[in-house]
Parts: sequence; structure tokens; C-alpha cells
Amino acid sequence: MPEFRGIKITRAQESARHAYRRALEKAVRAASKGSGWRTIEGCLFRERAGWSVSVFPSVFIFEESTKATVSAKPMAIDPIFWDIVGMPENADAPLSFRLNGAWTCQPPPFDEVAIEENADANVVAARLLDTANERLAAVERWSVEDFVQRCRTSGATEDLYLPSVVTALLALNRDIEALEACKSANASGDCGGFLSPEGSFSEMATHWITASLAKATRH
Repeated sequence: MPEFRGIKITRAQESARHAYRRALEKAVRAASKGSGWRTIEGCLFRERAGWSVSVFPSVFIFEESTKATVSAKPMAIDPIFWDIVGMPENADAPLSFRLNGAWTCQPPPFDEVAIEENADANVVAARLLDTANERLAAVERWSVEDFVQRCRTSGATEDLYLPSVVTALLALNRDIEALEACKSANASGDCGGFLSPEGSFSEMATHWITASLAKATRH
């Protein structure tokens, strides 16, 4: 009998939960048509008012629970990140790449919503879409400064959201503050979650910002 953290279910129950997850993914894809939302692997995503927004449904296997995790990040920050790490061509990738690309800025989730389940996955998909539209209205009232503060107070390590913080500060033309964040990360051994032959993200960003500031001084 399958078990997870003390919760036991039968093989039939486990199979039913996996079937429900697959059905929900299909239902979300159908529900999104004409809504302005796109989907990938059951996740809703879209661009709105300068924000990349995603709503990801998590179907729990060992309990009858479905939750939606909502995230948003400024559209401006990933292109800055790609310039820093030497991948400017990624700016031409489809919007979904900002969601599931390996080299992208990770935003902190700003909401987790329980979605009432139903035997009909289409009903659940409609509820998920309603939740997505409700949270979208909240995102439209955000500022990039709000995003920076959320990254810094999310409760996660600074290392996880360092690329989002640095690029958002650069988008706000707060280059010196972004540089200080990189220097602080370098001093504490934080890499920003990315390593390449050119160094860690914090090292690459330090060089990029320093060069940018020097160029601006010359002009």
C-alpha cells in the first residue's frame, strides 16, 4: 500500500488521483481557450500590463486536495538576466520559456489557493480559471518595487531570488543598489543559483554592472 508521511492509500486510490491530474490538465487546456490565458502542462500563464503571470495547479496524490500556486514577475527582468549571463537570444523565445526555461529569473509565489475539487475535472478547471482572473487583477496593481520587496521578504534564502532582485533593481535604474547586492552575495558565497564557465550569477552580474556603470561614466 503506497504511503507518504504516514498517509496510506490503496493502489486504486493512487491510480484515481493520477487519472484526475491528467484529466485536469486536459480540462484546463480546454477552459483556457479564448480566455487570454495559455497553458503548458496544466499551468495557466499570460502576459498582462508588463507582468508575466502563472497559476500552477498542484494535485496532491495522497490526499484529495488541489491547490493553485500563483506567481508573477516583471516582463523586463528576464531580458536583463539573459544579457548578464550571455544569452540575449533567449529574449526571442516564447512566453512559456519564462515559465519553464532553465535559465530564467525565479519569482516567489505570492499566493496559494485551495481549489475545491469535483468529480468533473471541467468544473475544477473553471474554478482554477476564475481564481487566475481574480489574482490577475491584484497583480495589475503591483509595482516593480513591490516585487523587489516580496523577493526580499519571501522567507526563502537570498540566494534563490538574487537574480530577480538584481535584475528588478536594474530595471528600476538602481544600478548601485544592484551592485551592492551582488557584492554582498559574493562575500557570503551566494552564487544566485546559477553557475557557468564565466562564474556564478553574482560574479557575472558584478562584472556586467561594473562595465555598464563605466560605460555610462565615459558618455
